[in-house]
Amino acid sequence: MNLLRAPLSFQFTIAAVSALLLYLVLFQLNVIDFSVGELLAFYTFSVFTVTLFAVLGGVLLGMFIATRALSSQGFTPFEVSMLKLRDDVRNLREEVRQLRAPEEGESEEESSE
Repeated sequence: MNLLRAPLSFQFTIAAVSALLLYLVLFQLNVIDFSVGELLAFYTFSVFTVTLFAVLGGVLLGMFIATRALSSQGFTPFEVSMLKLRDDVRNLREEVRQLRAPEEGESEEESSE
């Protein structure tokens, strides 16, 4: 798989995960020292970030599932109402055309006299 042909979001995700893994390895090897305050801030930020991504992912996944569930059932209620409205407009046009037909016939008779 050519990573340069992958979507930009996928490339960004791979880079972020790789950077996090490198950071954790350096932390385990004691190359990076933390004080207790910095460690608490890091964990707080991590929990907030994971919670934010979990909520956003849940919302997007819910939207995807709802869209797939509604699309397999045929038309949504909104689409059904729009199709009915389209039929009503078509019927009204036909009725107006039928009402105008005698008027057009009379005007042709008057012009021929």
